[in-house]
Amino acid sequence: MALGPRTAALGASGAIAALLLSFGAVSAVSADEYPTWDDVRAAQKNESSKRTEIARIESIVAELENEAAALARDSLEKAELYNQARDALDAATARTETLESQADAAQSVARESTVRAGQLVAQLARSGGGDITLALLLSGNGADTMLYKLEAMGKLAEQSSLIYERAEADSNVADALTEQAAVSREARRDLAAEAQSALVSAQKAADDAEAKVAKQKAASSQLYAQLASLKGTTAATEQEYLDGLAWEAAQEAVTNPPPPAPPVNPPPAPPSTGAVAGAIAYARAQLGEPYQLGGAGPNVWDCSGLTKMSYASVGVYIGTHSASNQYTTMQNAGRLVQLSDLTAGDLLFYSNGGSASGSKYHVTMYIGGGQMIEAPRPGANVRIKPVRYGDLVPYAGRPTP
Repeated sequence: MALGPRTAALGASGAIAALLLSFGAVSAVSADEYPTWDDVRAAQKNESSKRTEIARIESIVAELENEAAALARDSLEKAELYNQARDALDAATARTETLESQADAAQSVARESTVRAGQLVAQLARSGGGDITLALLLSGNGADTMLYKLEAMGKLAEQSSLIYERAEADSNVADALTEQAAVSREARRDLAAEAQSALVSAQKAADDAEAKVAKQKAASSQLYAQLASLKGTTAATEQEYLDGLAWEAAQEAVTNPPPPAPPVNPPPAPPSTGAVAGAIAYARAQLGEPYQLGGAGPNVWDCSGLTKMSYASVGVYIGTHSASNQYTTMQNAGRLVQLSDLTAGDLLFYSNGGSASGSKYHVTMYIGGGQMIEAPRPGANVRIKPVRYGDLVPYAGRPTP
């Protein structure tokens, strides 16, 4: 099902829209800048003062949202950096464990080869004493017997040489694997430190974003009520009119899908309807549950955790716990589709500027009818929303063949 144009979700004024579309640094709004109810009552005395006070309050609301937006966007991007660092650490851990296992096995083989070589050397020493040739000449058993024994001793010496060479080769292999395992352990330690640093950074960004959203909501409740009083509406109406984080509002303000990307050849087959239905049902069952950095259930989620576990519930692997990795997994499996071919169950990806290359900071699941389900950001719960076109990557991923 193709995505068609839709109207912007927010009908903000030009000044507010400009603020919402700006992701630059903004100055924090001080609480002492908020209008009081006395200010509102005074402004109601004439239309000019009322318009001025409305513009002032709307500007404060927009700025509060913009502050929260900058932190939320930063949180998603840092969370994705952590997910990628965790993937690298997991791969390094698996490689280290494999090398350590191979090194242990090689050391065992080398020890066995060394023992066999030692046993053969001892046998040669026992058989020939100090001088094998002299022992043969003094045996007195005739030329034929002596030639036979010389041939036998030659073969024994040849076998000894082969066993020694094998023992030496086995020892070299064991030493090389042991060295590789040590290098891998060192690399893993570095990656573990990087992953921990990324986690600390992502967690702080998530905490800051969540705190800002809570502060914004607390401050905005009075501001919405004041706007409603000035405009003769309701606080709920004003909240619906102005609500939403700035980067989401900017995405929603884009009314058309991104330009078509080059066609995928060959295009993926239609999805498995049973698997798609199961994955969507699983995701729907999490509606209302909170966002949490690194969340993959059972009661907390981040964006890629929700998509990963939804498809895992029907036995489909879509990649690791990372939006970027899930996109790459779909790409490598030949399961990217143009947005014009979008159908329920496909994955939608978001990146800075909607670039198909580079890191993806968000992933959602399309459920049909122009709607998607997502674990959006700190301070928000799993929800269903209209597809946002801003920052949307021009390819979707189809998890099922």
